[in-house]
Amino acid sequence: MRWKNITVVLFTLISLFGCSLTHKLVYRIDVNQGNYIDQKAVEKLKFGMSREQVMFLLGSLMLVESGYPNTWYFIQWQKSGYEEPKQKEIILYFDNNNQLISMKGDYQPKSNFFEVIR
Repeated sequence: MRWKNITVVLFTLISLFGCSLTHKLVYRIDVNQGNYIDQKAVEKLKFGMSREQVMFLLGSLMLVESGYPNTWYFIQWQKSGYEEPKQKEIILYFDNNNQLISMKGDYQPKSNFFEVIR
């Protein structure tokens, strides 16, 4: 009788701890959502670029607020396996002539951002 009780307790403990130990052994896919934002493409942005030129460099935008059509949001969300999710964004501002006038976010423009486009 004693061996049966020890076996049941041992089996229960192994079952409970086994699940928690193998949790990290299960493969989790990487989840990427939103825009892929490349620092090299951001560095090519210049003051005065048209919306079409910006879209050519960065791809389709993620979000345009209905009340602020001159503000574009490019958002990148990544979750790799068991790591914490990472979110990066870049916000671009255009004037009423559809020309890029400013940007902010996790990516910084190159020092020649304000040079004249040729």
